[in-house]
Amino acid sequence: MTRTEEKLTRYKARSSDTEQDKQDRAERMVRRAVDSWTGFKDISITYLPKGSYKNNTNVRADSDVDISVIHEGFHYYDDSALHERDKIHGSVSIDHFDGRTFRAELERAMKASYGTDCDTSGTTAIEIAENSGRVKADVVPTFRHRHYHYDLLGKVTYREGTTTWRTTGEWVINYPVQQYENGVAKNNRTGRRYKKMVRILKRVENDLVASGELEALPSYFMECLVYCTPDGHFNHSGSTPLTDDITSVLTYIWNQTKPGGSAKDWHEPNGIKQLFGPGQKWTMEQAHDLALKAWRNLELGK
Repeated sequence: MTRTEEKLTRYKARSSDTEQDKQDRAERMVRRAVDSWTGFKDISITYLPKGSYKNNTNVRADSDVDISVIHEGFHYYDDSALHERDKIHGSVSIDHFDGRTFRAELERAMKASYGTDCDTSGTTAIEIAENSGRVKADVVPTFRHRHYHYDLLGKVTYREGTTTWRTTGEWVINYPVQQYENGVAKNNRTGRRYKKMVRILKRVENDLVASGELEALPSYFMECLVYCTPDGHFNHSGSTPLTDDITSVLTYIWNQTKPGGSAKDWHEPNGIKQLFGPGQKWTMEQAHDLALKAWRNLELGK
C-alpha cells in the first residue's frame, strides 16, 4: 500500500464509536430538553437530524450534531410560481409561535437545561457547547415549507422543505430530506465510495486550514462538490482505489470550476438549490482553489 493510499484509508473513516455515542447523546439531550419544556405543551414538535451527522459524512474529531426542532402547527409556503387563479389565497395560520417567537421560546428551553453552555448569539442555530459526554450541538428552530408549482401535466403540486427564521430577519429554505435520499442513492451507485470521498475531502480541508493554506469552508460545501462529480469518477479498482478515486474527483472539480465551466449549473445534493446561486456562502473560485490545494496536499500525480 502506498503512503497516500494508507493516508486516505484513515481519512475515509467516519466518526469513531465513542464519537458516535457522544453524537447520539447530544441528540437525546436536546430532545429531552424540548420535550420537558412547558412552553411547548400545546403544540406538536418533531425532530429532524440533518447535516453530516444525519448523512453519515462526519469525520473523526469533527463530529458536531445538527438537529432541527420543527414546529408542526402550520407550514409556510411560496405560491409565486402559480397563476393568480391557482394561488393559495389567505394567510398562514400562526399557531402559538411565528419565527421570531418560536426561536425565543426554544432559546429559553435550551438555557433552562444547559445554562452557560447555551450560546444564542448565532443568527440561525442555538449552539450547545460540547463537554466530556457529548459533542457540540446546533439546534435550529424550524418550520415546514411548501413551494407550489406546476408539474409536467400542468397540475398544481409542491415540494416540501423546511424554513428557518434568522435573527437578521431573513428566512432560509432548505431541503434536508431530499439531500439525504439523493446522497444515499449516490452512495449506493458508487459502491459506497461517494461518502468516503466526502470524508476524505473534509479531512484534507481541515489539514489545509490548520496549516494556514486555506480559509475554512463550510463542511457542507465539500459534500456538494463531491456530489456534483459524476458517478463514473468513483469506484476504481486496482491496488490504489482510493487514490484513483480522489484523483479523478479532484480533477473533475478543478476542471469544471474554471471560468465558464459546467459548475455554474451545478445544484446542491437536494437537487433543487443552485450550488453557486445567489446568497451562497462560497464561490466557484473557492472550489477551484480547494481542488488544487487538496491535490497538492495529497501529492497526487507523482
